[in-house]
Amino acid sequence: MTSRAKPSIAVTLDPDLVEYVRSRLGDDDVKSLSAYVNEALAARVREERRRRAILQAHLARSRQAADHARVDRMMAHVKRQLTEASDVTEGTP
Repeated sequence: MTSRAKPSIAVTLDPDLVEYVRSRLGDDDVKSLSAYVNEALAARVREERRRRAILQAHLARSRQAADHARVDRMMAHVKRQLTEASDVTEGTP
């Protein structure tokens, strides 16, 4: 973890979660409620960063594999259809 001074904040927790952690205080892996919450939050942040990195890698591969000419043709076709549909709608009384 970090060696900087940790800010103190107030949080509201579900009573059953607090009770669970308090029941584990003194176990080798649970030093304090604060430490438990800090470790849980750190784990959540690591998981979110891991998932974001995976998503970014998938997006990068998708962009590389994309057939841009085909996408352009499809978009042009959709635009033509929208234009034709709006022309028909505007001409309808």
